[in-house]
Amino acid sequence: MVSLRGLLLLFLLTQSAEQQTVDIQTLGRIISFFDQNYQTFSVENHPKQYAVAINVHETQCKEGFVPSQNNFLNKESPDVKTSRPLYTGQELIVAGVKKMEGFSIHAERLLLTSTENLQTTPMEDLLNKRKEQSCTIFYSYKSPCVKSCLNESSDYNILAGLENWSKHSSMKAFVFKDIFWNEKNSEVLQMNFKKIVAHVPLYRCVTENECYPCKGEGNTAIDPHCLN
Repeated sequence: MVSLRGLLLLFLLTQSAEQQTVDIQTLGRIISFFDQNYQTFSVENHPKQYAVAINVHETQCKEGFVPSQNNFLNKESPDVKTSRPLYTGQELIVAGVKKMEGFSIHAERLLLTSTENLQTTPMEDLLNKRKEQSCTIFYSYKSPCVKSCLNESSDYNILAGLENWSKHSSMKAFVFKDIFWNEKNSEVLQMNFKKIVAHVPLYRCVTENECYPCKGEGNTAIDPHCLN
Protein backbone atom coordinates (compact mmCIF):
# COMPACT_ATOMS: atom_id res chain seq x y z
CA MET A 1 0.00 0.00 0.00
CA VAL A 2 1.32 3.44 -0.93
CA SER A 3 1.89 5.59 2.16
CA LEU A 4 0.33 9.01 2.61
CA ARG A 5 3.84 10.46 2.70
CA GLY A 6 4.64 8.81 -0.64
CA LEU A 7 1.49 10.17 -2.22
CA LEU A 8 2.28 13.66 -0.93
CA LEU A 9 5.81 13.48 -2.36
CA LEU A 10 4.46 12.37 -5.75
CA PHE A 11 1.96 15.23 -5.71
CA LEU A 12 4.65 17.78 -4.88
CA LEU A 13 6.95 16.47 -7.62
CA THR A 14 4.12 16.67 -10.15
CA GLN A 15 3.23 20.19 -9.07
CA SER A 16 6.88 21.21 -9.26
CA ALA A 17 7.21 19.97 -12.86
CA GLU A 18 4.01 21.70 -13.93
CA GLN A 19 5.05 25.02 -12.36
CA GLN A 20 8.42 25.11 -14.14
CA THR A 21 8.64 27.06 -17.37
CA VAL A 22 10.78 26.48 -20.42
CA ASP A 23 13.79 28.81 -20.55
CA ILE A 24 12.94 31.32 -23.25
CA GLN A 25 16.47 31.55 -24.71
CA THR A 26 16.62 27.78 -24.94
CA LEU A 27 13.15 27.78 -26.49
CA GLY A 28 14.36 30.11 -29.24
CA ARG A 29 17.24 27.76 -30.03
CA ILE A 30 14.92 24.75 -30.12
CA ILE A 31 12.50 26.45 -32.53
CA SER A 32 15.43 27.44 -34.75
CA PHE A 33 16.55 23.78 -34.69
CA PHE A 34 13.06 22.71 -35.82
CA ASP A 35 13.02 25.16 -38.73
CA GLN A 36 16.52 24.22 -39.85
CA ASN A 37 15.84 20.49 -39.80
CA TYR A 38 12.12 19.96 -40.45
CA GLN A 39 10.86 22.97 -42.44
CA THR A 40 10.00 22.28 -46.09
CA PHE A 41 9.56 24.77 -48.93
CA SER A 42 7.42 25.21 -52.02
CA VAL A 43 8.88 25.28 -55.53
CA GLU A 44 8.80 29.08 -55.20
CA ASN A 45 10.93 28.67 -52.04
CA HIS A 46 8.14 29.77 -49.69
CA PRO A 47 8.13 28.02 -46.29
CA LYS A 48 5.32 25.52 -45.93
CA GLN A 49 3.14 25.21 -42.86
CA TYR A 50 4.10 22.38 -40.52
CA ALA A 51 3.82 21.41 -36.86
CA VAL A 52 6.18 19.64 -34.46
CA ALA A 53 5.81 18.21 -30.97
CA ILE A 54 8.53 16.82 -28.73
CA ASN A 55 8.66 15.04 -25.38
CA VAL A 56 12.22 15.23 -24.07
CA HIS A 57 13.99 15.22 -20.70
CA GLU A 58 13.37 18.47 -18.85
CA THR A 59 17.09 19.36 -18.81
CA GLN A 60 16.83 20.02 -22.55
CA CYS A 61 14.41 22.89 -21.91
CA LYS A 62 16.39 24.61 -19.18
CA GLU A 63 18.84 27.49 -19.24
CA GLY A 64 22.05 26.91 -21.16
CA PHE A 65 21.00 23.94 -23.30
CA VAL A 66 22.10 24.28 -26.93
CA PRO A 67 20.44 21.73 -29.24
CA SER A 68 22.53 20.07 -31.93
CA GLN A 69 22.41 16.98 -34.11
CA ASN A 70 24.60 15.24 -31.52
CA ASN A 71 22.65 15.93 -28.33
CA PHE A 72 19.02 16.55 -29.37
CA LEU A 73 16.44 14.28 -31.00
CA ASN A 74 19.31 12.12 -32.25
CA LYS A 75 17.32 8.87 -32.19
CA GLU A 76 15.00 10.00 -34.97
CA SER A 77 14.92 8.87 -38.59
CA PRO A 78 17.06 10.89 -41.02
CA ASP A 79 13.98 11.05 -43.27
CA VAL A 80 11.84 13.21 -40.96
CA LYS A 81 11.67 16.10 -43.43
CA THR A 82 10.38 13.90 -46.24
CA SER A 83 7.97 11.90 -44.06
CA ARG A 84 4.86 13.92 -44.82
CA PRO A 85 2.09 14.32 -43.98
CA LEU A 86 2.94 12.58 -40.68
CA TYR A 87 6.09 11.37 -38.94
CA THR A 88 6.00 9.63 -35.56
CA GLY A 89 9.26 8.85 -33.77
CA GLN A 90 10.79 8.28 -30.35
CA GLU A 91 10.68 11.81 -28.94
CA LEU A 92 9.31 13.66 -31.95
CA ILE A 93 6.20 13.90 -34.11
CA VAL A 94 5.95 16.11 -37.21
CA ALA A 95 3.11 16.88 -39.60
CA GLY A 96 2.56 18.90 -42.72
CA VAL A 97 -0.78 19.90 -44.22
CA LYS A 98 -2.61 16.86 -45.59
CA LYS A 99 -4.33 17.64 -48.88
CA MET A 100 -7.68 15.93 -49.36
CA GLU A 101 -10.23 16.21 -52.15
CA GLY A 102 -11.84 19.61 -51.63
CA PHE A 103 -10.18 20.42 -48.29
CA SER A 104 -7.01 20.18 -46.23
CA ILE A 105 -6.31 18.76 -42.77
CA HIS A 106 -4.18 21.23 -40.85
CA ALA A 107 -0.86 20.10 -39.43
CA GLU A 108 -1.83 20.87 -35.82
CA ARG A 109 -4.95 18.75 -36.13
CA LEU A 110 -2.98 15.80 -37.55
CA LEU A 111 -0.91 15.72 -34.37
CA LEU A 112 -3.54 16.57 -31.76
CA THR A 113 -6.60 14.68 -33.00
CA SER A 114 -7.29 11.21 -34.37
CA THR A 115 -7.71 11.96 -38.07
CA GLU A 116 -6.39 8.60 -39.24
CA ASN A 117 -8.94 6.42 -37.39
CA LEU A 118 -6.34 5.66 -34.74
CA GLN A 119 -7.28 4.62 -31.20
CA THR A 120 -4.99 7.29 -29.79
CA THR A 121 -3.69 10.50 -31.28
CA PRO A 122 -0.01 10.98 -32.23
CA MET A 123 0.27 13.48 -29.37
CA GLU A 124 -1.17 11.03 -26.83
CA ASP A 125 1.31 8.37 -27.95
CA LEU A 126 4.16 10.86 -27.62
CA LEU A 127 3.08 11.95 -24.13
CA ASN A 128 2.87 8.35 -22.96
CA LYS A 129 6.52 7.73 -23.81
CA ARG A 130 7.81 9.94 -20.99
CA LYS A 131 5.68 10.98 -18.03
CA GLU A 132 8.22 12.19 -15.46
CA GLN A 133 10.94 14.86 -15.58
CA SER A 134 9.85 15.76 -19.09
CA CYS A 135 9.44 18.82 -21.24
CA THR A 136 6.82 18.94 -23.98
CA ILE A 137 6.87 21.56 -26.72
CA PHE A 138 4.34 21.94 -29.53
CA TYR A 139 5.38 24.22 -32.39
CA SER A 140 3.24 25.34 -35.29
CA TYR A 141 4.94 27.52 -37.91
CA LYS A 142 1.64 29.38 -38.43
CA SER A 143 -0.63 30.07 -35.48
CA PRO A 144 -3.72 27.83 -35.28
CA CYS A 145 -6.55 29.22 -37.38
CA VAL A 146 -9.53 30.75 -35.59
CA LYS A 147 -12.07 29.44 -38.10
CA SER A 148 -11.62 25.76 -37.29
CA CYS A 149 -8.61 24.93 -35.08
CA LEU A 150 -9.69 27.23 -32.23
CA ASN A 151 -13.42 27.23 -32.89
CA GLU A 152 -15.37 25.19 -30.32
CA SER A 153 -18.22 24.79 -32.81
CA SER A 154 -15.99 23.25 -35.48
CA ASP A 155 -15.65 19.50 -35.84
CA TYR A 156 -12.01 20.15 -36.69
CA ASN A 157 -10.87 22.03 -33.58
CA ILE A 158 -7.81 21.09 -31.54
CA LEU A 159 -9.06 22.24 -28.13
CA ALA A 160 -9.71 18.76 -26.73
CA GLY A 161 -6.17 17.80 -27.72
CA LEU A 162 -4.79 20.81 -25.85
CA GLU A 163 -6.87 19.95 -22.79
CA ASN A 164 -5.54 16.40 -22.81
CA TRP A 165 -1.97 17.67 -23.11
CA SER A 166 -2.51 20.01 -20.14
CA LYS A 167 -2.97 16.98 -17.88
CA HIS A 168 0.54 15.70 -18.61
CA SER A 169 2.99 16.46 -15.79
CA SER A 170 5.67 18.22 -17.82
CA MET A 171 7.08 21.62 -18.57
CA LYS A 172 5.01 22.87 -21.51
CA ALA A 173 5.16 25.42 -24.31
CA PHE A 174 2.91 25.97 -27.32
CA VAL A 175 4.84 28.06 -29.82
CA PHE A 176 4.13 29.72 -33.17
CA LYS A 177 6.18 31.96 -35.46
CA ASP A 178 3.83 33.69 -37.91
CA ILE A 179 0.16 34.53 -37.60
CA PHE A 180 -2.12 32.43 -39.79
CA TRP A 181 -2.82 33.92 -43.20
CA ASN A 182 -5.16 36.95 -43.23
CA GLU A 183 -5.92 36.75 -39.50
CA LYS A 184 -4.90 40.26 -38.51
CA ASN A 185 -7.77 41.31 -36.23
CA SER A 186 -6.06 41.65 -32.86
CA GLU A 187 -9.33 41.45 -30.89
CA VAL A 188 -10.25 38.16 -32.56
CA LEU A 189 -6.74 36.81 -32.02
CA GLN A 190 -6.82 37.96 -28.40
CA MET A 191 -10.01 36.02 -27.71
CA ASN A 192 -8.87 32.89 -29.51
CA PHE A 193 -5.28 32.75 -28.25
CA LYS A 194 -6.64 32.79 -24.70
CA LYS A 195 -8.26 29.43 -25.53
CA ILE A 196 -4.74 28.02 -25.90
CA VAL A 197 -3.49 29.73 -22.74
CA ALA A 198 -6.39 28.20 -20.80
CA HIS A 199 -4.58 24.88 -21.22
CA VAL A 200 -0.86 25.50 -21.85
CA PRO A 201 1.58 28.46 -21.90
CA LEU A 202 1.73 30.22 -25.29
CA TYR A 203 4.83 31.74 -26.87
CA ARG A 204 5.78 33.42 -30.12
CA CYS A 205 9.31 32.93 -31.49
CA VAL A 206 9.96 35.20 -34.47
CA THR A 207 13.69 34.45 -34.60
CA GLU A 208 16.11 32.44 -32.48
CA ASN A 209 16.82 35.53 -30.38
CA GLU A 210 13.32 36.99 -30.39
CA CYS A 211 10.84 34.93 -28.38
CA TYR A 212 7.96 36.33 -26.35
CA PRO A 213 5.73 34.80 -23.68
CA CYS A 214 2.21 35.61 -24.84
CA LYS A 215 0.83 35.60 -21.27
CA GLY A 216 -2.98 35.94 -21.20
CA GLU A 217 -3.63 33.87 -18.09
CA GLY A 218 -6.89 34.67 -16.30
CA ASN A 219 -7.96 38.25 -16.92
CA THR A 220 -4.59 39.38 -18.27
CA ALA A 221 -4.31 40.33 -21.93
CA ILE A 222 -2.33 38.52 -24.60
CA ASP A 223 0.97 40.33 -25.14
CA PRO A 224 0.90 42.63 -28.23
CA HIS A 225 4.03 40.91 -29.60
CA CYS A 226 1.85 37.84 -30.17
CA LEU A 227 -0.90 39.71 -32.01
CA ASN A 228 0.89 41.74 -34.70
